[in-house]
This record gives sequence, C-alpha cells and structure tokens, in this order.
Amino acid sequence: MSVLTECAELRGAAAAFARLTAQLDRIACWGCVSLFVLILVTMIMQVTSRYVLNAPLIWTEEMARMSYIWACYLGAPIAFRRGTHVAITFVSDRLPRRALAAVNLLLQAAALIFLTQLAIQGMMLTIRSHHLDMITLPFSWSAVYIAAPISAILMILESVRALWLGPIPSSPEVVS
Repeated sequence: MSVLTECAELRGAAAAFARLTAQLDRIACWGCVSLFVLILVTMIMQVTSRYVLNAPLIWTEEMARMSYIWACYLGAPIAFRRGTHVAITFVSDRLPRRALAAVNLLLQAAALIFLTQLAIQGMMLTIRSHHLDMITLPFSWSAVYIAAPISAILMILESVRALWLGPIPSSPEVVS
C-alpha cells in the first residue's frame, strides 16, 4: 500500500498526521540525496585540487565530514520509517503473534524514551557548542550537532505514527 493510499483511507487528524510524516520523509530523502551529491562534488574537488592542481583546498575534508554526519542523521528516520534498520530477528520470528505485538509495543516505548533523551541532550550540546567555530568553515559546531535532535524528533514522530496508525507495510529483503 502506498503512502498516498494509506493517507486516503484515514480520516481527520490521523490522515493529517500520516501526510505530515510522509512529507517529512520525502524531505529527508531529498536532503540525503543532496548531501551525498555534495559529498561527491566536495571529494572530487579535493582530489582534483590536491593531485592535479597541486594546491589542496583546506575546507573540503571538513565539508565532506559535516555533510556525511548530516546524511547519516537524516537517513536514520528514513530507515526507521521503513523498518530497514539492522535487526536480529532470531527470537522475534519464533514468537506468537500476540507476544510479538507486545514486544513491538515495548520496543516502541523504549525507542521513544531513548529518542526523547537524544533530542534533549542533542539540543543541550547544540546550545553549548554554539560559540565553537569550525576550523576551516564559517560555521559553528552547533550546525553539525543540531542534526542529532532533528533526527531524534523525526524518529519520535515516526514512532508515534507507528503506534497510532500501525507500521507501514514493506517488502522485507532477505539476505541469505
């Protein structure tokens, strides 16, 4: 079932929340794609300037690192929404349906607690590091650290959506 079909079957606040999380997911996807393109261009510039022009650009490594950190933190909610994070399913595959539902509810609750702490602590770190400037880029370190609470908030929204509306059906990939 597509996200649009899922949203069409829901009514009122549930439909609005499903549309919100779907739109945030699309924005995160485009953000990740853009960041990986930026990483590629930055690394090509770094290699070209260093080995072809023999005049290395000093900011490229820090820009690539910052972009990669952001891409990882934006990619986490995407994987969280789709249920594609790495999971060991040895035990859960053998549980009865009711026990599995209870375990999943417990895991969602644990995820909400962890993600809430990540959002809070990430914001505190972002605020504390606002005065620390990066070495080669005209940004504060808070521009990097803010990725953690943003990612946590997106995953909290996805967790609430999953608890409220159920998981998004996916086609699991089996690796032999």
